[in-house]
Formats: sequence, C-alpha cells, structure tokens
Amino acid sequence: MAENKLGNQRCTNLVISIEGDSGARFLNQMDVRMLVTENGADPLLGSRLSDVALNDLEHRVRRNKLIRKCQVYRDLKGNVVVEVEQERPLARWINTSENGEMRNSSGYYISDEGVFFPLSDSYSARTLLVSGSFFNDPEKLKTTKGASLMELLRFLNADPFWKAQVAQLDADKDGEIHMMTVLGDQRIEFGSAENYESKFDKLKMFYNKILSQDWSRYKKISIKFQNQIVCE
Repeated sequence: MAENKLGNQRCTNLVISIEGDSGARFLNQMDVRMLVTENGADPLLGSRLSDVALNDLEHRVRRNKLIRKCQVYRDLKGNVVVEVEQERPLARWINTSENGEMRNSSGYYISDEGVFFPLSDSYSARTLLVSGSFFNDPEKLKTTKGASLMELLRFLNADPFWKAQVAQLDADKDGEIHMMTVLGDQRIEFGSAENYESKFDKLKMFYNKILSQDWSRYKKISIKFQNQIVCE
C-alpha cells in the first residue's frame, strides 16, 4: 500500500548531494542536475515517481568521468535524491618534452585508485604533478611496477614533508623515477619505486646532516643505489 502511494506521488524536488575530497569541487549541483535531466530535456519535476527509472538516471550521471559513484533513490517526501561521489585526485599528469618543458596545457588527473580522469573546467586541484611516458598507458599502473609507483604516489600525498617538498615526479617507460624539489630546486634520481620508504629515509637524513645549512649546495642527488648517495 505504501509502495503504491509512493508510486502515485509526483516528483516535487531534485535533491543533490556531492561528496568531495579535501574541498575539491570538480562539479557543482547545477552540473549534476544537467547530467540527471540531460540538460533539461527530462526535467523530472512533476513526473510520477513510479515512472522515474532510477537506474537510468544513475547511468546518465556515471557517464561523466569526474564522478566515481552515484546513487539515485526516491524518498517519502516526493524527492528524487542524487548522491554523487567525485573522483579523488592523487596526481596530475602534464605533457612535457624530453627536457622537461611543458608542451601544452593538456593533461589529466590520476585518482587514488589509479583511474585516469579529465581535468575540470571549473576547478583545478592542487596536487602532485607527474610526467613521463610511463603514465601514457593506464594499463601500466596495473602492473607490478605500476602498483609500486601508485604506492609511492600515495605516500607522497600522505606525508606532510614530502608532499610540500616534491614538486614534480617523472617516470620513464621503464618506471625509472626522477623528482624535482621545491627547496633547493634539486633533481632527485630516485630509480624504481621499490623500497621507496627507505630511500626517502636516506634522503631526509642527508637533508638534515648535509643540506640543513645550504639547500642549494647540490643540484642533482642520486639515491637509486642502496647505501649510496651521489651528489653533483
């Protein structure tokens, strides 16, 4: 009986909830409304709730690559409720030349799950910049090397010191990593992403002992080999 009563109700309102990450707003409520209603072609308001195909509405919203999850349901007040979760940017890939110069403004974000998704016209997330041919193929992030690299990116995003210090990470086709720093403007030859925590421990110890008085003393630091630091 309650189901029949609900089905005979008309849609009185479209309620939209957007869950973001760290204040990121790639989409606003109007953007989501346009997705749900197909740019106003299917306004929903006034429609019988029994005629509203919830699965179809979810599919419309999920077609947008900025959205990770979407759930649509109706409530007892006659509302159609749309709950959206945005993708969470872990890094932003930029298109660079071999000498590191940015070629153009194109690029994409990489989520914390290794999903590539497009840039937003309305919001630019402040996140780690990554470059290099390893990121040209999303499938590479599913390999063993790719999984290690994703762990490294998550570490950089979670550690306050390294998040502030590492400005850009470059990974070549073999997964060999170079990093550019903020303080000292150094190029770090990191090697593979394996054993990344011990490499960062070694680098931080070097910072504390050698570079604490003069961050610009060296421009290139290699920590790719175990128990060895090479500086230029």
